[in-house]
Amino acid sequence: MVSQRTPRGVIPAHLQDWVDTRLVSTHLRIVRMMVLGVLINACAMLLVLFGTVGTPQLTLFAASTALAGFHRLWAADPHLRGKHRARRLRRAFRWNAWWMGLNMGVPLALWLPHVPPGAQLLLAVCGITQIASAAYTMRTLPLSATAFIALQALGLAVGLARIGNAPAATAVLVLIGAAGMLIRMTFISQHLFIRRILADRELATSNWTVQVLLNEYEQTGSDWLYELDRNHCLVNVSPRFAERAGRSVAELEGQPLAALFTGDAIRGTLDAALATCRPLHGAILALANPGGTVQRWWSVSGRPSQAGGGGQVAWRGLMSDVTDHRMAERRAYQMAHYDALTGLPNRTLFDRTLGELLDEREAAETVALLHLDIDHFKAVNDEFGHPAGDAYLRMFATRLGSALEASGLGGARRVMARLGGDEFAIAFAGNDACDHAVRLAQLLVETMAQPFALIDLDIAGGVSIGLALAPLHAEDRHQLFSYADMALTRAKRDGRGLWEMFEPGMDEALHERHAIARELRHAVPRGELRLFLQPLVDVPSEAKTGYEALLRWQHPERGLVPPDVFIPIAEETGLIVPIGEWVIRTAFAEAATWPAGETISINLSPLQFSSPNLLPLIVHALADTGIDPARVEFEITEGVLLHNSEANIALLRRLHELGVKIALDDFGTGYASLNYLLTFPFDKIKIDRRFVNELETREESRAIVAAVIALANQLGMCTLAEGVEQPEQLAQLRRDGCRMVQGWLFGKALPSEHYHPRAAQPAAPPPARLPARRRTDAARAPYRRAKAS
Repeated sequence: MVSQRTPRGVIPAHLQDWVDTRLVSTHLRIVRMMVLGVLINACAMLLVLFGTVGTPQLTLFAASTALAGFHRLWAADPHLRGKHRARRLRRAFRWNAWWMGLNMGVPLALWLPHVPPGAQLLLAVCGITQIASAAYTMRTLPLSATAFIALQALGLAVGLARIGNAPAATAVLVLIGAAGMLIRMTFISQHLFIRRILADRELATSNWTVQVLLNEYEQTGSDWLYELDRNHCLVNVSPRFAERAGRSVAELEGQPLAALFTGDAIRGTLDAALATCRPLHGAILALANPGGTVQRWWSVSGRPSQAGGGGQVAWRGLMSDVTDHRMAERRAYQMAHYDALTGLPNRTLFDRTLGELLDEREAAETVALLHLDIDHFKAVNDEFGHPAGDAYLRMFATRLGSALEASGLGGARRVMARLGGDEFAIAFAGNDACDHAVRLAQLLVETMAQPFALIDLDIAGGVSIGLALAPLHAEDRHQLFSYADMALTRAKRDGRGLWEMFEPGMDEALHERHAIARELRHAVPRGELRLFLQPLVDVPSEAKTGYEALLRWQHPERGLVPPDVFIPIAEETGLIVPIGEWVIRTAFAEAATWPAGETISINLSPLQFSSPNLLPLIVHALADTGIDPARVEFEITEGVLLHNSEANIALLRRLHELGVKIALDDFGTGYASLNYLLTFPFDKIKIDRRFVNELETREESRAIVAAVIALANQLGMCTLAEGVEQPEQLAQLRRDGCRMVQGWLFGKALPSEHYHPRAAQPAAPPPARLPARRRTDAARAPYRRAKAS
């Protein structure tokens, strides 16, 4: 690189003559304008001085000025050639600068005081103009500029001083200062100029090197270059490009680039980029292949070009063949979203499509869901073997699809999938979806009851179908599928080979849930909720450093109700908000009685984040109990970040500012847990018990746990493993660097007084006021936090 400082000594010796030549050449381009300016100023001075100064003196001044100008023009003439032409020119211009400076400065010193004030002003302007123009015209020759500026400034200063008044004296000081700054600027200008020309030389060298490398890459690289003219047609087509395109160079030369690819939405992106002169990055385009047998894809990148090709090239870019990568992506998508046995969409794709049908449903439309189960399929596997069972499934899927297609029912917006095993599903939407669903269910029951011919065997057919409708039965896809499954269970229980539509009275558990919901509304006022604790243990010391607060319901008739029974109901009904308030106040009051340093960890539901009272509640509870916020930790799941994420993240940050800690629970079991680590600076990551349970049996679980711990340590986050029950699990976690654990190995979830006995039970906080029953989208969000450890 070029140094930031450019004194003469840092110029490479082999470039010194080249730099001198560039400095002189720059001055030569404006020397005529400089001389013309000097002559014009001299004429102005002659007009002012005529009649005041004697004619011989003016004649001498005019002759000397003219000779000095012609001398400078003569020195700039190309006749001076040779090895050291630049140095000789610099010396000649330097002597000429002394000549011109004396020629203009002496008259100003001698004659300025003797002319009228108006003439004095004009002479001073002429002198200042000459000084300023010299700073520009001689900026690449600072020694010449210094001589010219200094002599003229000295002459003008002497003339002003001889006037003898205060303004003139002040003008002398300003003139001297300005002249000094201009001289300094000429040296700076020269240094900047040298830096620029050296940088330009380096850039030109780099461009030459890059061009050589590009030529080499064009011949040997896996990608190839292309160039377009202003009409977006190919120019300078390389043999490698032509070879990859399967055409000759002559065929491709002048052909529009877009013509190489099939017309689709991505081709439109290429057309738009070319039309608007915007860069294009990695557009995957299908290569037009008339008569070909293999479809190929190219990745195309490029950007507008302002140079090269004699003005012909307007666009340059890079292409590569990504057919193998594209095919691999398609295979991966096929494997992830389609059943390998039948070729039908799998549960993942069906669930997503069903959600889209529900989201896009018009107000007057109905979404129908049919859940199918093959009758007695297990007997087929047991009697004829799994290969026969697989063949039977393929035949069943083929007949099912044919029947659906031939029926004309369900319209165009329908999807059929194999969910797994012997389960299939069909979903569609429309104004007549309810009628179509009933007719289709009856048709499929009759059609699929026909025997299947498998080699020499006739295998009895049969299917049971459960039917649910949205919005008649439910609007949430999970609930809708649950109701269809309930209807399927009824059909199978009633003898199979039938179809049933969901009815609210089908499931006894549904009534039980309603009863639990009614009774749960009174649990807080009646004091039926209890706070259980489970120790949180430091791995190195195996000491209890805190406890997780776990909720239990001591029902007067049902006994101790586990959380996996009543918490989902509390989520659906909105009761989790007042129950959560009770947990926070009670846990804070309980932890305030413990020895200093022991922490309390509390679970927060996604629905609690929709309550505007959450933050004030925590602030007041901290103030009322006096507990140190650093001893408090709130655990959240990804449900908090999935719903209204921006507002919830803002609330989490405000909680963080209070001093409490935030932990991400059930890490690794959600949709995008790694992304959440970038969304919010969690203090702790809790590894789900499922991975811990399989530490000794599955190598994959050990690898996942070790990776999560290493990632958390790199991010400065604490890791806590749930469900530690065996010493071997603890030993493995200790080797992986896990910092905290909890589980039955160190203590079960027991009433708080078990871990912290006390003589008198502290007064319970006042019961929270229960709101009216609410059904919101957030309340329907899944939050299954069964803390039964």
